[in-house]
Amino acid sequence: MQLPLSYKIILPVALILAMLFGCSTRELQTQNIPQANLPPAYKDTNQNYWWRCQFKIVWPENSSLNWGMDLLLAHSVISPVLQNNYENISYWRFHRRAARDNAGHQFSFIFFGKPEAAAKIYWEIQQSSILQSALKANLVEKVTTGDPQNPRFPNIEDTSDSNWPADIQKNWPSYIMGVSSLWLGLINGSMQEPTDENDDIKLLLEKYLEVDAKITQMWRNEGQHALLHHLSAVFGYNPLFIRKMITF
Repeated sequence: MQLPLSYKIILPVALILAMLFGCSTRELQTQNIPQANLPPAYKDTNQNYWWRCQFKIVWPENSSLNWGMDLLLAHSVISPVLQNNYENISYWRFHRRAARDNAGHQFSFIFFGKPEAAAKIYWEIQQSSILQSALKANLVEKVTTGDPQNPRFPNIEDTSDSNWPADIQKNWPSYIMGVSSLWLGLINGSMQEPTDENDDIKLLLEKYLEVDAKITQMWRNEGQHALLHHLSAVFGYNPLFIRKMITF
């Protein structure tokens, strides 16, 4: 069938416009989707700041390290807050450290969001009956939070290691949020029964110590393939420099 001359002109023009429109849609478009674990370039993080909630855990001299408290705080205190506020948090992560210095044993919840979200999250954390029980039982020494009236760290890279290349600093929060989510999921999957605010805090801690031992065993047995191997695969199995002896 022979097309009219007008169609012969319109169809090529329409095809060109479609190609141009298709190319433009491939540009990164920021969206207000803080709950998605996407790189910063895909998100609208305007007026977001980094916030930290630090728990200093009691660690008496000549006593062994109590890693189970980190799990208790992550799962019984922070996890409910995450569920209530996930739409207002662009990025979040956990940080664990312990050394015989002034900082001692600390567990931190770090998140990126607006000041009003930070105020609500801090309030919910302080209202946790399990946290209050841990404070009364002298398992947690103190809780330190930021000041929602005085936001300080507006850039996505502000809590990354400043020695890293800039692109790693900006994109690392996506990576470590995924790792923190994995760890929290392992804790949740290993708890045989839900925690209750009326549980005896020391008996609850014993359960988390058992879960910590189970997850440590999973890390030891499965971490090489499930985590390190697949991380290597994402980067094309290329070699990397190990600059000093470390314990992973």
